Amino acid sequence: MGKTDLRVLGQTPLNAEPPCLVELTKHTITPLHLAYARNHSAIKDLASEFDSYTVKVDGEMEGMEEKVLNVKDMIASFPRKVVVAALVCAGNRRAKMQENTGKEVRGIKWSEGTIANARWGGVLLRDILISAGIPEQEDAQKGFHVCFASNVAPCEDDKCYGGSIPLEEVMAEDGAAMLAYEMNDAPLTPDHGFPLRVVVPGYFGMRWVKWVDRITISRNESPNFYQQRDYKILPECVSSAEKAVKEDWWSRIPAMQRLNCNSVVARVQCLTFACPDQKTLKVTGYAYSNSPISRVEISADGGETWHEVQITYQEGNWSWSLWEGELVVDIDVDALELANQGQRNGRSKTKVTVISRAFDQSGGAQDTGCRWNLRGVGFCGVGIGSVEV
Repeated sequence: MGKTDLRVLGQTPLNAEPPCLVELTKHTITPLHLAYARNHSAIKDLASEFDSYTVKVDGEMEGMEEKVLNVKDMIASFPRKVVVAALVCAGNRRAKMQENTGKEVRGIKWSEGTIANARWGGVLLRDILISAGIPEQEDAQKGFHVCFASNVAPCEDDKCYGGSIPLEEVMAEDGAAMLAYEMNDAPLTPDHGFPLRVVVPGYFGMRWVKWVDRITISRNESPNFYQQRDYKILPECVSSAEKAVKEDWWSRIPAMQRLNCNSVVARVQCLTFACPDQKTLKVTGYAYSNSPISRVEISADGGETWHEVQITYQEGNWSWSLWEGELVVDIDVDALELANQGQRNGRSKTKVTVISRAFDQSGGAQDTGCRWNLRGVGFCGVGIGSVEV
């Protein structure tokens, strides 16, 4: 499956991420060999079933027609839509949350590479639902949810994988929720959901259900474990899984849906070496949100002063943003030598830390004071990178 370039954190099911942010952020569109793998079940190769693979569309909305769509017929019958969108795991930066807070989090200790910016090709869910009789009037859609399910393989915590999003989000005329059959202009691979997966731009990846085979319109959210008992930002007082269940916190907290505003420092480089008391640093990284990023800022003094950087890549409404900038930092050489009480290789050295924060076009800002939560999801504390000078 071409995952030799990934750092494997779990074999069964396969969970892996690219080990090097520098390499990941060299690419505006994430190549397949650097696209992280997140699974709650075994990966099924359904190539032999492609001709007969179907998706059932049903539900409790008055006037809708139950349909069973053959994937080949669907591809031939509906217009192809292409969108560039960042697929982001809700647990991205989980290890950083644990490191920053000093408190254990439950879940795979992802670093900061569970993001893949890809070009997705498929059929708009809006078009499919309209063909099934779902009304286009927004008032008629309120209170309903689109529930996705994959019955291809049993999951770790449920008999199948599922999730849901509000119907009006799917039916929005400017939205791009789709059933995708292509990734980066090629058919999906088994580990990314061949032959069909849900793509919901601007939403966390757990709603992008792979191997989807049923779509249900319901007055209730999906009852699936991964909608009701996981992927929720529990309050800090919920310190254990037992407490979450005993005090019924899972039903009291809303499910995560839209991406939060976030930024990550991928690399800090020192560009000047001759001048001992002043250094120019080059800083690069990525950012994302549920709307386009408008600004990224960096600081080398703990956030006392901020400097805006250049966004070097952003495509459409749903891609990640790549950014870079330079900072000039002053080094107190006398204090450094006194503190070091000696030299290494003839020179004193110190570590300079750079932090980042992002803002988006809808007015959202990175919550740099992001707090600990039991599952370690949605972490968006400042991006952090450092270099020895």
